[in-house]
Amino acid sequence: MNPINSYTSWQPLEEVIVGRAYSPDYFDFIENAQVRNQLQQILLETEEDLANLQRTIEKFGARVRRPDLPDRDRFVQSQVTGRGAPLPPLTPRDWQITLGDKLLRVLAMQELDSTCNEYTQSGGTVINPHGPTGWDENCILNGASASCIVRVGRDVFFDNSDFLKPEQTRWIVDNVLGPEYRIHEAVTDGHGDAVFAILKPGVLLSSKHDVNLDLARDFPGWDVCKIWDSSIWAAMEVGKFKYEQSPGAWYVQGQTPTPEFTEFVNTYLTKWTGFVAETVFDVNCLVLDESHVIFSAYNREVFDYCRRHGIEPIISELRHSYFWDGGISCCTQDIRRRGGLETYL
Repeated sequence: MNPINSYTSWQPLEEVIVGRAYSPDYFDFIENAQVRNQLQQILLETEEDLANLQRTIEKFGARVRRPDLPDRDRFVQSQVTGRGAPLPPLTPRDWQITLGDKLLRVLAMQELDSTCNEYTQSGGTVINPHGPTGWDENCILNGASASCIVRVGRDVFFDNSDFLKPEQTRWIVDNVLGPEYRIHEAVTDGHGDAVFAILKPGVLLSSKHDVNLDLARDFPGWDVCKIWDSSIWAAMEVGKFKYEQSPGAWYVQGQTPTPEFTEFVNTYLTKWTGFVAETVFDVNCLVLDESHVIFSAYNREVFDYCRRHGIEPIISELRHSYFWDGGISCCTQDIRRRGGLETYL
């Protein structure tokens, strides 16, 4: 059996990578107790939620793999020297993507080396344009994001933005995909997973950020549910988030960040955060099969839409998605789904 096989986001899931945050002890070195405690609580709760996501996926029969963590002592030393904390291996969807029977490592994170090596040893094809060192300053895919690619069987949609340039798309088409594929442009400004998601043929979630897409043209006859308001606004109404604290960039559920913690995040953890006020996590989901989809929060409009199409929505909460700017889809990367190459459009 080929360990790598996925042509869509909705065929029955058999194997997936779920990301991982640093464990709290990686930041024991922080002297300020308020900063240390708040950060360690976020890390602890993030792993609790990811472990629950793993259990939820496994209940449906899929195998879950997790990234490694970097050596703790070397990590701590790099922080002591003031270089800032690199992003943990939390969002594998940003770094790599399965395209048919090939796994493309758009960004070769070392924390996934052992897992990818296992796939190669089992007969799978893993394409790493960065080479054995994991980083090549001249690699054509530098700066690209795998989340800018959407698979619809024979049809593959590529973003055209600063996160995936036309020359990078051409390289992927020439070196990974074959002539059996049809290539489309879908401008999502680097936020593909927060702009539209296909739950199954004919059923598509979209968001207010789809202004540069022509979904009626690309998906004729499909039922599109467009989400105008993210669930973050409902969360703010019940007091889960405080907008005046670092407004728009990141939020922490369940605690009020101190000024010291805010300064620490904005100084040393800039690679961790984004600008969550623009992200619609209700679109950022993981399809287990055509009847089950995992979301990180309740959205009545989305859940009613799913049930009208025979889909049971499942909640696996990510309490700190608004800190990491990463949802369910970002934190997962499918490796194998049951089924082959088909035409849907």
